[in-house]
Order: sequence, then structure tokens, then C-alpha cells
Amino acid sequence: MTIQDAVHFFDLGVGQRALRALLLTMLAGALLLFYGGSVTVLGFNLGAGQFRGLNQREAMDQAQLGRNLARGEGYTTRFIRPMSIWRLNECSRWRDPMLKNHPDLANPPLYPALVGGFLYLVQKGDMKAPDAPPEKPGKEWTDGKAAQWLVSWSWWPAVWIVLVAACLARVSMRAWRLQLKRGEVSWHMAAAVICLMFFGLAWAPKTTFEVEPVEAFTIFGPDRWIVYGLGMPLMLANAWVTYLIARRLFDSKVGVMAACLFVLSDTVCQYAISGLNVMLVMLWVGFMWLCLVVAQDLRLQERRPVVAVLLGLMAALFVGLAFLTRYGAGWLILPVCFLGWRMWGWARGRWMALGMIVVFLAVVSPWLARNVWVNSNLLGTAQYSYQLQTGALRGDTLERQLLPNLGYTRMNHIWSKAAGNALTLCSDSSWTFGSALATALCVTALLYKFRRVQVNRFKWAMLGVGLVLFGVTCVVGMDARPDNSLVQAGNLLVLLAPMVTMYGAAMFFVLVERMQLTAALWRTLVVALFVVLAAVPVMMRRSGSPPDKYAYPPYYPPKLAPRLDEKQVMAGNQLAPPGHFYVAPAEFMMCDQPWAVAWYADRRCFWIPDTPEEFYKINDLYQHVSVFMLTPITLNRRFLSEIMLGEWASWSPIIRFLNFPKDFPLKEGTRLEGVNMVLVADRKRWMDEPSPARRGQSQ
Repeated sequence: MTIQDAVHFFDLGVGQRALRALLLTMLAGALLLFYGGSVTVLGFNLGAGQFRGLNQREAMDQAQLGRNLARGEGYTTRFIRPMSIWRLNECSRWRDPMLKNHPDLANPPLYPALVGGFLYLVQKGDMKAPDAPPEKPGKEWTDGKAAQWLVSWSWWPAVWIVLVAACLARVSMRAWRLQLKRGEVSWHMAAAVICLMFFGLAWAPKTTFEVEPVEAFTIFGPDRWIVYGLGMPLMLANAWVTYLIARRLFDSKVGVMAACLFVLSDTVCQYAISGLNVMLVMLWVGFMWLCLVVAQDLRLQERRPVVAVLLGLMAALFVGLAFLTRYGAGWLILPVCFLGWRMWGWARGRWMALGMIVVFLAVVSPWLARNVWVNSNLLGTAQYSYQLQTGALRGDTLERQLLPNLGYTRMNHIWSKAAGNALTLCSDSSWTFGSALATALCVTALLYKFRRVQVNRFKWAMLGVGLVLFGVTCVVGMDARPDNSLVQAGNLLVLLAPMVTMYGAAMFFVLVERMQLTAALWRTLVVALFVVLAAVPVMMRRSGSPPDKYAYPPYYPPKLAPRLDEKQVMAGNQLAPPGHFYVAPAEFMMCDQPWAVAWYADRRCFWIPDTPEEFYKINDLYQHVSVFMLTPITLNRRFLSEIMLGEWASWSPIIRFLNFPKDFPLKEGTRLEGVNMVLVADRKRWMDEPSPARRGQSQ
């Protein structure tokens, strides 16, 4: 290799494209960090970031599931739904709610497993549960021994050093010999970046699951790791997949523009810092599109028919992985099978569609078998999600019932629910993906006939996928959006963001060509102006009024964590700090935000049941409830429409004036200092000593 060859490699060849891609990735990552967190430059504060901790129920629920997996506790939850108690009691195999190790029946496993593995790496092996047996002298806690050995930090950094060195050496040698092909550079770069990222975890500061005191609390440490360590990298990975698909369908300039529009989308940035599993589902869907696009190219070129078939089957595999991340995404197998049938022709295509269905079932069957074994149905409590918020089952009433009234739902109730959700989706601003420009251009592209057959075919495939996701979202339902946020858990339409930005970017360049700008400078200015206009929502949100310091109301971790500081216990100060309370790890709580108690407080917590009578049944027949907590989720509701006549009507005599009946088993109550939270307990736990077992363990 001569000097001229080396100069050409880094100036005009593969090396130049690789450096440009690395620079764009670093800029996108810097933008995400700037969007999510506070930034200070030369002593000047550039404004508060948008991330203020997790504020989504689903995010906290799946985060605590991941932590339990990392501890070796299996797929168990500390967020106990009354409906899941009913499901386990109905299963003839158990007839036992298994409250101490309660299996989760609501969430698919893939994202919690990813969160659990990542938290284990960040924790560096320190994953002991608060109710774990005390360690014997000279012996370490051995639960999850195989998992602890796997991520033993005494040798794990050395493995990453070897992997990074081998990856970089291979790429360097092939580049030196000019053996790198055009399509290989991005994959080699991605492998090197992933290896370097995991290697950096070895030197990352150790986090903890202990919630800091009110005086020092800013953001819960594990929340930050989930967002910065998983959400943002997954968003960058989605941007890369968007570029690869657009480059295949159109060209490189459309791919770069589509990736830029994706990263600059306010809605996508909001989802990236939400802690939800949306970015992971979107990545599986992106890989699905990529497999189908490459298979379509091979089909049209009549090359490598076996590879084309394997790619079609891999698309079904990625749909299965999307199903194991979010159940609603499994409906994508219908348009994917139809597209495969169309791509391979009406005769041979039926065998392709059948093969896709077989692959999909092979991927999801082990998890479905687990659900059948645990609770005798395929999807656990998620199987009844279409009945939520129908008829008299307002809000979360169905999941809070110890004996659900499933026969009440009728087709007219489901239709009314779907129509209401459709109206919300059509009138909501989040469907624009944070930038109306890309969405408007994508709608225009639906009316434009492109020259390439595969571009038009995938355009209509995108429309079919959008209709399926729209219908599933309307029937299953979605959570309400928090204030000043575009994130809506359960809204599947956001999975179309990569394809919408892609076709929007393609239509933009079509319009630029129609402008017939002969000077390159004018074309560059038009493209730059379009990117700036697309970034206006992100910049305005980032530079506008900062969000609240905490995710309160309704979440305030320092008040939800019912434990004493170990230093205070060891120093002999056995009274809880002002405004705090103590609950032993083996005791149970009941709250209107049990997902937050399970995640921040690390305690087992019942969801407040639908009626006080069901509370008595849980307390008398299943498990003694030590603490009953009401938070702004309930106390800030509308008095007449939601408490007196709505979802909490049966609790209204208690909630109206906080006047508990005389036969209520919990007699001592207080209001937590500084927040709108009410605590009722079996004794004055904010003044009592911790249990002897806990005190002995601490000493």
C-alpha cells in the first residue's frame, strides 16, 4: 500500500466515510446528552435538561423486574396486582398467590432481561436484596452464583480489552490491505463502539439502589443509568438502522437526512429518556424492515435466492423479538406475512408466509408455554387488556379487582373505547413525531409514485403497518401522557418514526430537485434550513422553561423509600428521620403507586384494590398489610367525577376526609412532611425502632 493509496483511503475512500459516520454519531450522542441533562460550559449553565427521573408506570415496573432478575430471584415482581392474585388462585396447579415470590403476569420478558443485565454490570456484582439472609462469617452471599461468576469484574475488563483490540486490529489490517468492502465499514464500527462502551462500564462509578435523603436527592442513580446507558444508545442504534434502510431504498444523502430527522425529533428524544421499552421494540422493527428491503433487492436482481428466503424468515424472527418486548407489536406478523406473500408471488409466497408464521411461533412459544404453566393462559393479565377502560371498568379498575367481572364487557363497550382512543390519537400532537415537516412530507410521499418498484411497495407496506398499529393501539388502549411530555406508554404508532422520517426525507429531495437549483451553495442552504426547521421543537423545549426538579407530583422517591439510613442505625439513632418511616423488607405495603414503591423502596406492595372489602380480604386471608399509602395519584383527582362517581367511588368515604372506619386494621396515620402523601400504618413507624433482625443485620 503506497502513500497515495493511504491518502486516498482517508480522503475519498472508505476511511473518509467511516470518519464522517463516527463524527455524526458523536454529534448525535452529544445532542442527546445535551437534551437529557444539565450542561455547564465555562461556568455558564446552558439550562436544565429534560430528564427528571422516571415518570412512567411501565418503566418503573419493568425496571424492578430487571433488578429482580439480576438478583437471581427469577421473573418475579414486587408490584402485586389483585388481578394476578386471582389468576394464580384460578390455576389448578398452584391455588396459591405466591406473594413472597410473586410471578409477573403482565410484562413480556425481553426488556426487563436487558435492564437486569445492564444493572448487574453497573452494580459490579453488588445486587443483594434487602430481605436476603445475612452473610455468615467468612462466606459470601451465593444466590445467583452462576450469574455473579459470569460477570466477575476481576477478569471481565480484560475480556473487553481483548475483544476491542481484536476488533480494531482486524479492521485496521483489512483497511491497510484495502480489503474492506463498502458495506462492511458501518458494521465494523458498530462492533468497535459496542466493545468500547461495555469496556467503559468497568471504569464507571458504582451506583446504588439506596435512595438518597431529601437534602441530597437529585435523580435516582439507576434511573440515570437506564436512560443514559440503554435509552440513548438504543436511539442511536435506531438512527443507524434508519440510515441503512434509507440507503438501500434511496441513496446515502436520503439516509443521512432521515437519520438526522430521526435524532432531531422531539417525540423520539422524549421516548429515549423515558425508560420505556419503545426504543428496543423500534430496533427490532427496524431490523425487520432492513431484512425485508434486502430480500426484496435480491429478489428483483434474481440473486442468492436462499439468502433472500433466510432474510424473509429473519424478519419474522425480529417480529417475534418485538412481541417478546411488547405484546402489541406481535400483530406486525400479519402485514409482514402479507408482504412476504406479495414479494415471492402468489404461488410460492404462501409457503413463505407459512414459514414466517412458523419462525414467529418458534420464537414466542417458550414464553407462551411459561405463561400457560404459571397461570393457565397465554398472556397472563395482559390477555385482558382489551377490556380495560370499557363500560363501568373505568381507569385501572379491572386490574385492581380481586375477583374481576370479565363478563361485563360487550362489543359495544370495546367499540366505544376504540373510537375514543382513535379520536385521541388523531387529535394528539405526539403522532407528528415532534416535527410536522417530516410527517407532512411523508403524507405527500404516499400520493407520489417513485420510480423504483420496491420503494412504492414498502411505502404501501408502511401504510398497512401503520393501520395495524393504529387499530391495536385503539383496542388495547394507552396510558395518559404526563404534563409537558409527548411520551405515551402503549402508543404503538411511534414505531413508524424511522419509516416516516425516511419517506419524508426522500420527498424533500424530490421537491429540491423540482426547484432546479443549479448552484450547489443554494442546495446546501435549502437542506440546512430544512434541518434547522426540523430541530426547532427540540431546541425550543430544551431552551424553554425547565421542567420540575423532580417527577413530583406524583413520584417523590425520598418519601417512598421506607428505610433508615444504615449509618444512623449503626450510630444508635434508631428513630426514623423527620418525614420518613420504616418498613422491614419482609413486610408488605399497599399503595396507589405500587410500581414506584417496588422500584424506589424495594418493598413488596399491593395495588389498592377496587373496594375496601377486597382490602379486608387481602389483609385477612392472604397477607397482613403493614402500611397503607395514598399519594397525589389519588388525592389530586377530581372530587366529583373521579372520586365520588368514578373509579374510586367505593373508597370515597375514606378519601373525602381521610376518615377511616373503626374496623380498619391500620390505626395510626400521618401526613408525610413536605409532600401530598398520607400514610396509615399498624403502629407509629415514623417513631419506632427498626425490627431486631434488621438492626442486628446492620450492626
